[in-house]
Order: sequence, then structure tokens, then C-alpha cells
Amino acid sequence: MKCLYLLVLIILIFPAHVLSADLVPIRNIIVTGSEAFSSEQILDLMLSQVGREYDPEVLRQDFDRIAKFYQEHGYQFARVDEERLVFLKFSDGVYLRIYIDEGRIGRITIRGNTRTRNDVIRGELLFEEGDVYIQDDELESERILRRKPYLGSAEILATRDPETNLILIAVEVTDLWTFFPALDVPAFSKDKAGFLVALSDSNVLGYGDSGRLRYQQIREEGEDPRHLISSQYKVFRLFDSHWEFDGVYTQKREGVSWEASLKRPLYSLQTRWSADFTAAESADEVRWYEQGVKTAVFTQNRQSESGRVIRSFGDRRRQTQLAVWMVSEHARFDEVERLPSSTADFQDRNTRMIGGSLGHRKVNFIRTRFLNKMGRVEDIGVGYGYGVSIGRASPFFGSDLRETDVNLFFNASQAYRDLLFLNGSAGLATRFIAEAGEDSVLQVRVKAVRKNLFLRQTLAAQLSTTMQFGLKGERQVLLGGSSGLRGYAPRQFSGTKRIRLNLESRTIFWEHSLVVVGSAVFADIGYIWEGGSFDIGAPIRSVGFGLRLGLPKLSGSRVYRADLAYPLDGPEKLSLIPVFTYAIGHAF
Repeated sequence: MKCLYLLVLIILIFPAHVLSADLVPIRNIIVTGSEAFSSEQILDLMLSQVGREYDPEVLRQDFDRIAKFYQEHGYQFARVDEERLVFLKFSDGVYLRIYIDEGRIGRITIRGNTRTRNDVIRGELLFEEGDVYIQDDELESERILRRKPYLGSAEILATRDPETNLILIAVEVTDLWTFFPALDVPAFSKDKAGFLVALSDSNVLGYGDSGRLRYQQIREEGEDPRHLISSQYKVFRLFDSHWEFDGVYTQKREGVSWEASLKRPLYSLQTRWSADFTAAESADEVRWYEQGVKTAVFTQNRQSESGRVIRSFGDRRRQTQLAVWMVSEHARFDEVERLPSSTADFQDRNTRMIGGSLGHRKVNFIRTRFLNKMGRVEDIGVGYGYGVSIGRASPFFGSDLRETDVNLFFNASQAYRDLLFLNGSAGLATRFIAEAGEDSVLQVRVKAVRKNLFLRQTLAAQLSTTMQFGLKGERQVLLGGSSGLRGYAPRQFSGTKRIRLNLESRTIFWEHSLVVVGSAVFADIGYIWEGGSFDIGAPIRSVGFGLRLGLPKLSGSRVYRADLAYPLDGPEKLSLIPVFTYAIGHAF
């Protein structure tokens, strides 16, 4: 009897490899610890099955197979904990209970931030202490942090603590300079003077909110000074939720403009729903140009309200989005001045429209540098997307006209070994207005960038077109310095259709953590016309060169460019004196 008790004790205490000298069948396998996948999915991976003979070597291979399966699905630290394996051998066979350690997060440490608060950074992470570590959560959290205007770099390192077997997360970030004062002292020109002071910060008190305050004094001949104030404040995490609030108030010559919006964005690729609501009122000056000559000026007063709800389906790679929306807008135009030859024809409108949208996209991300910015790590999306949006306005909703709006869009992008980047987009917007016919706007853009050529050179090319059909006196297509044709006045050419080709060779010749300096040589070619055809032998061209400056430690990490462009065509004769332009961001 004592021998029998001793045998049972040996069976219960000794590990599996000691008791497996005799081949015995497996009677039961229990899987514990698995939350990401069902027990049936785990058991289907194993060669050790109920009814088969128990083999410790096969079981160990099953453990490796389970760990590999988890890791292929982003659970980098998942494993079968052999120390928690329960092995029972009875006369009828072997009973197993295996425990899967999916890799639970133990501690999150924030490093590198000197101004941004730790809880602000923690709030942007897609995981917290106690969650199972998923590599896709880490990668997307890095991208979310890098998109913030107050952070420069963001890297997340995950390691396993050998003592506790928990996953330790280290989040390494760098703060950017976000506080920008501005002062424009009076610059007297005859009887006119101006004074401006402004303050802006995209990380107010380290909470990640953005704010701006500006005061401007305008003095004009024969008039008392005018005092204009504008302010803006945006809360990105309202009451620690994912709702954003944005409020803008602006005093202008034409009147007061304001806008307030409440938005819950699709902050993650796995976010299932989004909503936004906006109310605004604005007073603006609208100018109409014909071949570089201002022919009409209007003031536009607009009141609008809009709302939208989006439901997203799918996973991180593929998503389908369904949205319902409404827009209410009242626009009134008052003529200020007009030349007799002007074709401007702005009509007062009272539009109330409801509609729906359906879209699908496939997306992935790669990291690169010196593509759209200078020096900072960039997360570039590659994949494709397409969709349709249809809206209907009717007197039944309070609209002044029956109108149907249809918008189609498509975009695609691809990258090859961090050397060649291709992307393109196309959009068609059509309005069907009762008793007034229809009008459409087609926009197409294709862009190619080839990086890492000789001496850190990048070649960029873009071909784009905008074509309007049926629009008269409401919108116009322009071509000039501010619309992709450097060397000419911003609104020098006008029409209804435009084709534009931009070529640029960019070179980085000095890089530092605080400043990056580069240069560019470019050529711009454009066509603009009315009607259905154009003369391909009569392009409008310009060539030039310029400097590029990047300040990686400043909020936004913008590209500052200064160009000297020589116009080769147009009404004026070719001049050896270049046209100087200064702007923020690459020309394309």
C-alpha cells in the first residue's frame, strides 16, 4: 500500500519528461490564459491531440508553434509558460493543462519630456498597464505621438522583466518649442500705419492644448484707429475623453467671424465611430480676377451649421466607413466694386442638405525622412482609398433650391525601398440643380519623388489638372505664384481649366539637430484656358532656384522656402530680374 501512495506522489510531482518513458495516450488538453484566441484555435495548431500518443518532444514543438502563431499576429512576447504546465498521468492516459502567457504590460515609463505632462502622453497611448502587449498598438501609438505638434520624436521600447515576466514599456519623446510671440511695429507709409502683437502656443501649460491671441491696430487716412482682436483655443482631450473642442473668434475689416466645433475623431485605426458638429459665422472679402486684373469685389456674409456621424468597420489594414451628415448654410453677397467687363456672378443662397457617404481604404505605414519635411521622422501611408458622397437639398428641408450633390474620390500611394514614392488622387464633384442644369469640377494629381540620389539629392515631379464644367461667375481657376507657377503674380492667369507640371531637384547640404539647410532647382509649366481645347504649343513657364530651411526643434517642423524665379512667358518681356517668393512648405 505504501508503494502505491509513493507511485501516485511521483506522478503528481515529477515533470512530464520524467514520466514519459512509456508511450501513453493523451486524454485531455486544457488551454488557459488565452484571451486573444479561443481554445479551439490553439488546439488546432497542435500536433499533440486527444487520443494520440503523448510525446514530450512533439509537445515542446507545439509550444514553439503556438508562440510563433501569436507573434505573427502581433503578440511579440507571447509564449507558453512551461513552468506552469500541469501534467497528470493516470492509468488511462495523460491529462495536460497549458498556460499561455500573452505578455501583460507591467509598468510604463515616460522619458525625455521636459514640458509635456506625463499623463498627456499616457492618454495618447493605445495601451495601459495591465493590458496585453500588442506590437501594432506600439507602432500606432508612436505614430499618434509623432503627429502631435508639441512632440518631435517618439520611440517606444518594450522588454520583458525576467523576474516578474511582465512587459516593461519605455516611451522616449522629445518636446518641441511651441511658444511663438510675434510683433509687427508701425511701418509708416504716407498716412497709414499698423501695429500687431500676437502670442501662440500649441502646448499650453504642457497639457497639449493650443491657443492663439492676436491684437492688431489699423490706422487709415481720415479715420480713427481700429482695434481688431482674434483668438483661438483648441482642447484636444475634453474632460479626458477623445472629444475635441475648437473655438475661433476673429475681428476683421469686413466684420466679425467665429467658429465653434465639437469633434470626436477617428483617433486610431481601430476606432469604430466618429462625430463632429460645427457652427460658424464669417464675414469675408471675395475678389474676382480676370487675366490678372481685379474686376469685382464682394463682401460675403455666411452662417453655417453642420454635423456628421461616421461608423467604421474592419481592422487596422482595411476599413469601410459609412457616414450620415447634414449641412445648413446661408450666404449673402454685397457688391463693393465692379468693372463693367466683369463676369463675376455671385448669388445669395440658403442651402439645407442631408446626405450619406461610403468609403473603403487599405492602408499601411512606413517610416522615412526628407520627403515632406526636413529632418523629422515621417510616417507615410501607402495603400488606396475610394468612396462616394451623395447629398440632397430640397425646399422640404428649408433649402431655396432642389439640388443633388455627388462627389467621387480615389487615391493611391506606393513606396519602393525608401527610394521611390508614388501617389495620386482624383476627385469629381457634380451639382445637379433643378431648372439650372449641372456643373462639375474634376481634379487629378499624380506625384513622384525619387530619393537618395547623388549627394543626398531628391527629384520630385507633379502633374495636376483642375477642370470646371458649367460653372459661371461663381468659381474660377487661377494660375500664378500662389497656385504652382512661380515667377508670376499670384492671380495673373484665370480660366476654367488648368494643367500644371512642376519639377524640382532638392538637395540637403547641411544637417544639424537644430537646423537643416538645403536648396532646390525647379521648373514650372502651366496651361490655362476657357472652353474645350487649348494650345499645347503655348505653355506658361518659369524656372528658378531657391533655399530650403528646416528647424526640427520647432513645432510643426515646417519647411521654409525662399525662391528666385524667372518667368519665361506672359505679357511682359523676358527679364533678367527674378521674382522673389517666400512661403512655408514645399511647393508640392
